[in-house]
Amino acid sequence: MKSFTSLLAATDFSIDGNNAVRRAALLAHEHGAYLKIAHVLEPAVCKLVRDWFTPAIGADLEAAQARETLRCLAMEIAGRYDVEVAVEVMVGDPLENLLLASQEFDLLVLGRRGHRRFPRLIVGRTVDRATRLRRGPVLVVKTPAEGPYRQVLVPVDFTVSSDAALGLAARVACIGGLHVFHAINSHGVAPLRGADVPEDVVRATLLRQEAGALARIRRAAAKVGLDSTRLGVGAAHGHPVWATLGQARRVSADLIVAGKHGRSTLGDFLLGRVSRRLLAESSCDILLVPRPRGERSCAGHAAMAAP
Repeated sequence: MKSFTSLLAATDFSIDGNNAVRRAALLAHEHGAYLKIAHVLEPAVCKLVRDWFTPAIGADLEAAQARETLRCLAMEIAGRYDVEVAVEVMVGDPLENLLLASQEFDLLVLGRRGHRRFPRLIVGRTVDRATRLRRGPVLVVKTPAEGPYRQVLVPVDFTVSSDAALGLAARVACIGGLHVFHAINSHGVAPLRGADVPEDVVRATLLRQEAGALARIRRAAAKVGLDSTRLGVGAAHGHPVWATLGQARRVSADLIVAGKHGRSTLGDFLLGRVSRRLLAESSCDILLVPRPRGERSCAGHAAMAAP
C-alpha cells in the first residue's frame, strides 16, 4: 500500500489540538512523511488583542506569540518523533484556511474540539464541516497518541467509498489488527415476524444474510489487494451507527476508518445527524475517507441492502 507523504495537523494549542499534532507526528514517523503544523488566528480573536494595543502592534503580537508557541511545539515533536516539521500561522476563517492549505497534503489531522472559550477555533464546529467538505482524508483525533494504532475497524457498505476506506485503513494499521464490519439492514425481518413466520426460519434467514455479508467483505478486501484470511471480519443486524460502535467496543478499536460519498459520510450509512452522532459518541479516533475522484456515488439503499 502507498504510504502518506505529507500531513497537515491543525492545533489551537488545546489538549485535543496538541493530541492531533502528536498523532500526526507519529504517523509521519511511521510513513517517513513531511509534517506541517498550522494554527489559524480568527480576526475576531485578534481584535481582543488590538483592543489593548494599536491594530498593527496587536496583530503582530498575536501572530508572533502563536509562531513562538508553534516553534516550541515543533521542536518537541521533531525531537520526540524524529520527523521533519514546518509551522505556519494563518489569519482568517479556520475552515477556509484549512481546506485551502490541506489541498497540498495527503491527510488533514484535527483534534476533536478546542478551547471552550473559543469553540470555533480550528476544531469543534469546524471539524464537522471539514470532514464533510474536504476532498481528501480527514483524521479526527480523540485520544492521546501513545503508540501506533493497534486495532482498526472499517465499517463497509460495499461502495467505492468503503473500498477506498478499506485500502487506506491498511496504510495506518501498521502493527495491529484490521477488522472489517458490515451492518445489515434488518427492516426486512419485522414483516417476517409480523406474518407469523416460524422463528427458526427467521433465524435461518438472518444467518444466511450474515454469511452473505461476510463473503462480500472478503471479496471487497481482495478487490483492494488485502489478504482476507488476515482480517477480522464481522456482520450484524441493526442500526449502522450503533452496530458499528458495538463492534468497535468488541474489538477494542482505537481507530475507525469510514468512507464518505461526496460531502456526506458513508452515504445512507452515516448521513447528516447520524455522522455527527458517530463522531460524538465514539471514544476512538475516526478517519473519514472520500470516494475516489471521478467515481460516481452508489445508491445508499443499495449499499445497505442485505447481500
